[in-house]
Amino acid sequence: MENGNRLGGLSITPTVARQTPRNDFGTVLAHTAREVVRSGAGVVASFAPGAPAVSAAVASVGSVVASATSARSAAATSLPVGPGGASPSAQGEQWELLSAQREMQAEGAKMNLAYMGLQNEMQAESRAHNALSNIMKVRHDSAKAAINNIR
Repeated sequence: MENGNRLGGLSITPTVARQTPRNDFGTVLAHTAREVVRSGAGVVASFAPGAPAVSAAVASVGSVVASATSARSAAATSLPVGPGGASPSAQGEQWELLSAQREMQAEGAKMNLAYMGLQNEMQAESRAHNALSNIMKVRHDSAKAAINNIR
């Protein structure tokens, strides 16, 4: 007689060989550092004052990191390595990201100008409303005082 708490039909699968490649820590760290420098630092550099100088510095650091790790990354990946240590498609992606970033900045500047115009219109309307409200209050108080003086 089987108890309701027992597992029925337990199956055990045999152990299989590892399907994912073994990556040592140094290769993974070098690849991650290269990706961070290539993609993230360019975005951050554009917001800093003196963006062209910072961008040039970031590009030179990126090439140093890429050249230092190109031997390891070339062995770890099957993509061809270009002169800067990055694959040709990665360099194209970098320029596409840069142009997309510039477009976003230009559009953001246009939106900021439109927002400032809207704020100015709202402030002007608020000032006009306050002026009319004050005038109406003075007229009302004057009329009320005149009525109270007559009584």
